[in-house]
Amino acid sequence: MLMYSKIALGNVKKSLRDFSIYFLTLAVGVALFYSFNSITQQSMVLNLSEDQRRIVQLLSNTISGVSVFLAVIMGFLVVYANQFLIRRRKKEFGMYQILGMTKRNVSKIMSIETLFVGFLALVVGLVAGIFISQFMMFATAHMFNTTLDSFKFVFSQTALIQTVIYFVVMFVVALIFNVTTVSRYKLIDLLNADKVTQTVKVRNLTVSVLLFLASLGIIAYSYTLLQHNGLKQIDDEFAMATALVSVGTALFFFSISGFLLRFMQMQKGFYYKGLHSFILRQFNARVNTAWVSISLVCAMLFVAVCGLGTGFSLVDSMNASFSKLKTYDVSVAINPGSERSYTPGPADSYDYLSVVQKLDPEWDKTIKNAFQVDTYYAQSDPTTPSFTYGSIDAVTGKRFSDYFTGYSGQEDPAQKNVTLMRASQYNKLRVASGLEPVDFGTDGYMVWTLDTNLTKYWQDSLANNPELTIEGHKLHAVGGTLDIAQTQGGPALMPAAGIVVVADQSFPSSTVLTNSYILGNYQTPGDATEAQFRNQMKQYFDDGGLTGNDSDPYSLMLVVTASQYIQSTVGLSGIVTYLALYIGLVLFIACAAILALQQLSEASDNARAYQVLAELGAEKGLASRALFVQIGVYFLFPLLMAAAHATCAMSIMVSVIKSIGNFDVASSIGGVVAVAAALYGGYFLVTYFAARSIIFRGAKRMQ
Repeated sequence: MLMYSKIALGNVKKSLRDFSIYFLTLAVGVALFYSFNSITQQSMVLNLSEDQRRIVQLLSNTISGVSVFLAVIMGFLVVYANQFLIRRRKKEFGMYQILGMTKRNVSKIMSIETLFVGFLALVVGLVAGIFISQFMMFATAHMFNTTLDSFKFVFSQTALIQTVIYFVVMFVVALIFNVTTVSRYKLIDLLNADKVTQTVKVRNLTVSVLLFLASLGIIAYSYTLLQHNGLKQIDDEFAMATALVSVGTALFFFSISGFLLRFMQMQKGFYYKGLHSFILRQFNARVNTAWVSISLVCAMLFVAVCGLGTGFSLVDSMNASFSKLKTYDVSVAINPGSERSYTPGPADSYDYLSVVQKLDPEWDKTIKNAFQVDTYYAQSDPTTPSFTYGSIDAVTGKRFSDYFTGYSGQEDPAQKNVTLMRASQYNKLRVASGLEPVDFGTDGYMVWTLDTNLTKYWQDSLANNPELTIEGHKLHAVGGTLDIAQTQGGPALMPAAGIVVVADQSFPSSTVLTNSYILGNYQTPGDATEAQFRNQMKQYFDDGGLTGNDSDPYSLMLVVTASQYIQSTVGLSGIVTYLALYIGLVLFIACAAILALQQLSEASDNARAYQVLAELGAEKGLASRALFVQIGVYFLFPLLMAAAHATCAMSIMVSVIKSIGNFDVASSIGGVVAVAAALYGGYFLVTYFAARSIIFRGAKRMQ
């Protein structure tokens, strides 16, 4: 066994370039698995609330579940990498058998090599993962909008055990694969492995061009379907768009190799310059034989880019949006009961504040400056709206349906009621937000909205301060016409679609009460009062909510604190962020590793072609540049297609996310580019130098 160990270790040392991609992938995978699975331990040193710790535990459980799926992907990658290593060393294994070794002895050498490289990658990856987790602790603190009193070294035994188990299973699978594969090869096949050539099929030019054009048409149509759907709902249209973009992508890579070379041959000035003809032939042949795997890599890269793009922006966007919700400590949202719901009547206010004070006798002891505001629809009967988005569109010439991408109803969006609020109540909100009240006069109006996907609709519609008419009252714009998130309504009152504020004197005489809101602040701000009020809610309300019945003046009453809302919402966005980054990073390295292994395999097969170039007088520097370009194009090819798909998908995701808050597109793009440069670019460079070494070992005559 000692002899086999020496041979195995010597082989690893001698073939470091061949093992580089395998080792790098294992080490990075281990680091990611450990660092993300240590989230629970990271949170232990943070000043988190009880709600936040529950969210962290949910995140940890979710990551553990996702890790199983990602472990399967990594396991496939490990087997794929070992397939490449075996293929590279077939002749070597044949020589071992000629020298008297049995297949069992050869398998022992491979097993020792696999265990040694795997163990070393596991150790390096764990060290890197522990180091990365220390930085992730600060990211976790930022994500949950909390603080870290002092730095504390974090080590997660649970994450260590989980990671070791995952990768030990991968190594065992790799061992079984290696032993089984070697045992099946005949000696003659091993000795002649380097003489086996691949047959490249030449496709019909006309058919290839037609399929290429068809693929572009299918992809464009799928983009159109997706834009129309707007991620409003997962329906047949969405399924069709997904299926078509998959088919279109596969056809694109299948067809392009059938005419690309011949098309470039017509560009004689370019084709015959330097080694361009050689590069194009190499690239064309590889795409011709590997179009299926390239299509799969493209699909995985698409998911990775979308995941990373979302992950890098979501938390910051949420934190920025919710930081303004601290104007009011407490919000109560009331949906009117049967006595008031969709029963047209005068726009008067039902005194819900007294109802809340009656339900909670301790209310006045903790809450001060509480007041009520109401929202309405202009409606004279239960079925006929008096003021809709279509009414605004008729005046402004804009179409609400062109902007409202989040609407999934069946009726015309233009027939939706516009939400109204009285100017006097709106000014209460402004004063509480530290703003000056607006003078609406007797016939003024303005629109209050959040910075969402509908902001553009209001900006375009109100650009010229149009005159609006409600129940015969002609209204003119006041106060700058548009209030974009300056006035704060708290977590219960966020006018995502926009609220038209109307002067009290011109307010519709017949309305439907849609919602009432009670907003207030603590008598004594601080964590102690927050805890006291939350205890009150548990005592007097059912988990913060109170459901009424037919005899009650309310059908639903929900009490929520700003702190509670921000913590839970940001925490949930944190879950999405961590999962998006985790999945995106693992898929990124998986794709890069697959492309790298394919190029190394190609380099091994084409070493003789480069030797011919040397014999023809090609300089080493020229061949090196040719190899650099060839590998670079191969890496960029699926990435560019995935980026095109991701651009379409992300544009829609941004629109959806902006319905609740702003989305930092610059941060998203910057994050993806940084990861691509670090991981994807790193794999490209390692692949280039490894392939260069493989090729120039067989073409020593190059100078």
